Amino acid sequence: KQWYQRRVPITAGNSAWNHRYFVIENSQGWSKETVNKELEYAGTYIKKAPNNESSWNYARGIIKKNKMKYSDFPSFKELCGGMNESHIPSPFLLSTLADIHVEEGNNTAASNIFEKLKDLDSIRVKYWTFKQNQLPVGS
Repeated sequence: KQWYQRRVPITAGNSAWNHRYFVIENSQGWSKETVNKELEYAGTYIKKAPNNESSWNYARGIIKKNKMKYSDFPSFKELCGGMNESHIPSPFLLSTLADIHVEEGNNTAASNIFEKLKDLDSIRVKYWTFKQNQLPVGS
């Protein structure tokens, strides 16, 4: 099998995802098509283990590092929206949704998500409060 066809273990940590990132960065690079394929790939792991932060970090990181937007990848946005509608209790899902709302200028929705995150992820309550306070007022 080609390297990109090999499976990452479902519970893979940052090392596996970092290696995948390194190989792509140093071989084919990050075209929009490559990012889209990698988001689909990461999405399969996100669905199987929604509370594994590593796959979320990989997906979010490849979008941000390449100065792209969530709106460039509607299937990833749909994945997140569908998981949210299924009420999957994942702080990484909610954090990603908050980023999507901020990108879209829907700061009220982002603020509401930060409120949920304060309850769901109480260990980071001060961080979620900080993120919420960074939102522009009246948006």
